Amino acid sequence: MKLELARVVRGTGRLGVLRGLGRTAQHSLEVPGCLLYTHLGAVPHLTQDTLHTLSSLPSVTQVTLAEHQEVLEEFKDGFRKFAGLHDTLLYCSLHDSAAPCPTGYTTNKTVSVWGSGGRIELTVAKFMALQKAVQPDWYQSMADGETWQNNTSRKRVRKSVDRTLAHLDECLLALFHKQLLFLHSCTREYSFCVYLCLLPGDNRSRRHSVRRLCVYPLVPLSLAVSLEH
Repeated sequence: MKLELARVVRGTGRLGVLRGLGRTAQHSLEVPGCLLYTHLGAVPHLTQDTLHTLSSLPSVTQVTLAEHQEVLEEFKDGFRKFAGLHDTLLYCSLHDSAAPCPTGYTTNKTVSVWGSGGRIELTVAKFMALQKAVQPDWYQSMADGETWQNNTSRKRVRKSVDRTLAHLDECLLALFHKQLLFLHSCTREYSFCVYLCLLPGDNRSRRHSVRRLCVYPLVPLSLAVSLEH
């Protein structure tokens, strides 16, 4: 993935294109841009036949599927095949952007999302299992986003940032352990050395190591060590 900037306006924003998106790296998305909104994988008020007659559709489709996790886990082939969305990128968001999201249900260990049956409480383990079942190209990490109200205090904003970073660390750590199991099946020595890269330093350096090694899971040991420093 590569961001190509076309224009940068100081203090306001930037225009550009994200290229090399998706597993085939053949998709692109204008920035700022828009996503194709869906409700449980279907564009409201449009059939698939009607949708395909439209031109210039966004290349990224947004889905929110926490309430159908068990169905997708049973299906096992991901939501793209389940819904017949073969010619688009899938972005799995935490909340449905067109549905109300009550505040006051986020904790240090869980995030609550809302479906037709009410509140669904997600732990890191359940959230990562959901992404495994959906198999999206992108997904939004667990986050505390309950700071949109005008009367939100600075203390609440700081708590939101701390919780969001903590959730991100836990999600990346879970992803890293999954990748580490794969590496361990390839070479036990390399997996052991990667663990050593996470041991030195304070908590912040360990978090940075996890984030970077998740992005570069197959780097040589020498590069993995240099990332720590």
